[in-house]
Amino acid sequence: MKRFVRSERGAVSVYLILIIVPVFLFQAVLIDFARIKLAEKETESAVKAAARSVMSSFDTELQAMGLYGLGISQEKAEEVFRTVFANNLSSQVSSGAFHYVGTKAIDHGERVKPVYALASHEIFERQLLEDMKIKAPIEFTLEITDKFRKTGTKAPFQFGSQFSKEAAELEKLIDQREKQLDEAWQSSEELYHKTSLYHSKYQSRITELDGLASQIGIHTADEVRNEIVQVENQLQSVQASIRDLDMSIAAISRAGSGGVAGIRAILESRQALGTQAQLLSQKLNDLQNLLQLIIKYVVLLAATKLEVQANAKEIGLLQQEIEPALRTAKQQNDDIRTKLNGITSRPNTGNAGTSANEVFQSVPVMGDEYFYKYQTAIASITALFTAFHEVVDSVQLYTAENTNKANQANDAYWKESQEFYNKQSVLERTRMEQNSAISANKQQQKSKIQMILDQAKQSIGGCSLVNAQSSDDERYDRLQGTGSQSSSSTKGFYQKYREANAQEAAIGSEIAYDLEKSEPVSLKAMDMLAAFNNAAEVMRNELYVNEYALTKFNYRTIALEKDQTGNPKTSSERADPRTHALANQEVEYVLYGFSSCSANISSAYAEMFSFRLAIRTVEALLDPKKELLNLGSPLLVLLAAAAEGAVLAFQDMTKLVNGEAVELSAKIAAPALSLTYKDYLRVFMLIHSNNTKQMARMQALIELETGRDLMQATTYLQGNASSDIKLWFIPQIMKLLDGSGLLGCKVTGNRCQFSSSAAVAY
Repeated sequence: MKRFVRSERGAVSVYLILIIVPVFLFQAVLIDFARIKLAEKETESAVKAAARSVMSSFDTELQAMGLYGLGISQEKAEEVFRTVFANNLSSQVSSGAFHYVGTKAIDHGERVKPVYALASHEIFERQLLEDMKIKAPIEFTLEITDKFRKTGTKAPFQFGSQFSKEAAELEKLIDQREKQLDEAWQSSEELYHKTSLYHSKYQSRITELDGLASQIGIHTADEVRNEIVQVENQLQSVQASIRDLDMSIAAISRAGSGGVAGIRAILESRQALGTQAQLLSQKLNDLQNLLQLIIKYVVLLAATKLEVQANAKEIGLLQQEIEPALRTAKQQNDDIRTKLNGITSRPNTGNAGTSANEVFQSVPVMGDEYFYKYQTAIASITALFTAFHEVVDSVQLYTAENTNKANQANDAYWKESQEFYNKQSVLERTRMEQNSAISANKQQQKSKIQMILDQAKQSIGGCSLVNAQSSDDERYDRLQGTGSQSSSSTKGFYQKYREANAQEAAIGSEIAYDLEKSEPVSLKAMDMLAAFNNAAEVMRNELYVNEYALTKFNYRTIALEKDQTGNPKTSSERADPRTHALANQEVEYVLYGFSSCSANISSAYAEMFSFRLAIRTVEALLDPKKELLNLGSPLLVLLAAAAEGAVLAFQDMTKLVNGEAVELSAKIAAPALSLTYKDYLRVFMLIHSNNTKQMARMQALIELETGRDLMQATTYLQGNASSDIKLWFIPQIMKLLDGSGLLGCKVTGNRCQFSSSAAVAY
């Protein structure tokens, strides 16, 4: 036993075993590790191939619209994915042969997940940009905007927009000032008439009080009353004595003839008493008349004081109406002066509008002296009437001195009022006559414009050229979710795509153009020129989106346009927009978004008319009527130019809606540039660029035409699949490596499972 243990025979074999076994184990692990990595790469390639195969099944109807979206159902997509994935694994190649890797698909491990669809505005816009970047129409868009720049329209357009804006602002200030001055003058005339009435009234009153005072003298009512009592007592005593004498005479008469001498003496006494009684009665009557005069004087004096006090309040109230109106008018007058100084001091950038700008030099601006004299005169009249009130209030007895003082005070405010009215009435009459002449002239120009607007409204038409109105109503019902066939719970395509992008789903449009009132139409038309100048400054993605709409959808004159040879134009699009169900109105719907053909066509006509009106108005402003410049009303000059331009604009619209091209302007643009109805739609889409609403309407039109729900038109999907391979050697060692993250698969028994994913987009 000891010998066996100590024997060295076979040591080399043991040593070799100790070396070879680890090497063998290492080689076995390395072979399976290499197979795992090859299988992992094979699985990834198979998943990508399967995902690409699914995406190859795009919708041909959408492709005709320049869009790419998955054209098969989810079940079909998963079937294609599963088949392609399995067929790209090595186990499916040369079935039954030896496979070094032998990757095998795991049943039910395949999954296709749609991520994005064409309903997303971001995805939708991206595809539009890709499609339109290689299309010829976008070059035409760039050409149009370049032509506008090169033809020199920017300066005249800017002048027209600026002139109309300044004219409207000045007109508002002038109207406000004139309104305040009219109110001030109305109150001033009332003040003048009241002072005239008061002067006459108190002149007579003072004379009456003076006459009463001269009759009364220095007597007072109490004195006269006491004296009346004394006279009445004396009269009663005399009358009593007379009665006593009468009784004595009667007694003597009964005594007989012997008392004749006594009777005579008594009669003489009675006669003396009778004379005294008459004198006392006369005195009593005079005293009573004097008392009545005193009472009348006192009552009249008190009434006069109260009336003058009330009249002074009325004068004060009129002053409180006049002065604030004058202060407001002065502030507005200062604003007018400031604005005019800014306009006249602005450096000229060219000859555009030089003649029309002369009207700003004729705008009436009142000097500060006008307001100072006006306010001073009103304050002076009020102060003098207050002084008259104080005089009347202080006088108790109208002596010659007090009467003269009261008359002087009464004449003072009346004289001031007369002087003010005589001077101011001339100024106010001239001002109001000028305003009246300007107003009449404005109304005349507005009537001319309104007559053209009424003709334009009658000539809009357009919808009678397309399908029956009932068919259009049904299509708009599907687009917008409104109409007789839609319930309150039914949503249109437009609303669906707005909500899908987390946007407000309300239908309608914030773009509203009408041909109702002449002045607003004229002013709004001029604003379009500035909007176009600003929009044409920068080339943006909106141009591509807009051009997509003009290329893929129809519009009013699409069937009327002709090529250079005079033949009808043909469409190069796979889906000819002229064959669409919603005929000759789709671009107008994209632009305005109303729920009827007439509303969209009318809006396009009204805006196009306004744009042509603005251009024709600028042409007229470049050569204004000289007689209007001196009237000092910029708005009148603008309205006169608009009245002249409206006639030409209406003629232009007749050509445009018939598919003809109209020269932009012979006076503004050089060289000449002609635009069609479609070109103006292009301009308006640039001005009113609102991609989210326009894209939602385009998506709605695409679904209406193709019947494809863009919510289901997948443009980006993710494919997931699983596979496994059989481990050849020591699975336990591989399982130990599983937790290290080196393998990239999960060891289950003697097999290693892989999961892979791939994302593919159009």
